[in-house]
Amino acid sequence: MNRTYSLKRHKEFRFTYRTGRQVGGGSFVLVTARNRKNKVQVGFSVSKKIGNSVTRNRAKRRLKACFSPLLLQVKPGYNLIFIARSGALTAPFLSMQKSMVTALQRAGVYVGAAPAEAQQP
Repeated sequence: MNRTYSLKRHKEFRFTYRTGRQVGGGSFVLVTARNRKNKVQVGFSVSKKIGNSVTRNRAKRRLKACFSPLLLQVKPGYNLIFIARSGALTAPFLSMQKSMVTALQRAGVYVGAAPAEAQQP
């Protein structure tokens, strides 16, 4: 994921937490808020309750890897923060990505096609 899409400043994180809407996923929580820019900005947050720095960075890397193919299917003009839960370390990659798509759809920021299992003829 390119650095231009990331939330960098503490002020941006605070704004998103304060004005955003939370949607729970299995191994993460998604916080979404509109921004004034016409692009998506994404941040990843992991609490110290999850573990030491190695464990926290692994959780962030997994969340980033799940989200990066979905980036172009998110509506522009939103700040997103993914807050990792302890399940982010052990959840299978595909199930975590499907729950990410579901959370983005519930938040109303996903414009891509629905997951294959959800589409019924």
